[in-house]
Amino acid sequence: MNDKQMLLTVEPVDAVPMARILRFSGDLDSTNAEHVSEVVLSLLGEGVLHIVADFTKLRYVNSTGLGALLFANKKMKEAGGSMKIAGVNENVFEIIEIIGANMLLEIHRTMDEAIATLK
Repeated sequence: MNDKQMLLTVEPVDAVPMARILRFSGDLDSTNAEHVSEVVLSLLGEGVLHIVADFTKLRYVNSTGLGALLFANKKMKEAGGSMKIAGVNENVFEIIEIIGANMLLEIHRTMDEAIATLK
């Protein structure tokens, strides 16, 4: 993985069959924002209604990356589901806050807190 790449993994949520965890690692920017949108649309196509985005290992996000997150959030809500974000570091949260996306995105301190709100 070079400096500008991001790794995105999808995992099931044991207690909630229609939910998936998306683990982000690296940088979310214009080089991979479209991939994130494609993954979310694919999950919706499979009947997934809830996404918990794990940002524990996300180092950086820019406005294009945030656009993909807002798109994902909108699509999940349109489908009657939800998107939650957890484990955001200070740098990433600062960018989210500057753009004002913290008013639109549901952000939790920990993955456990975010998953607990799914039930």
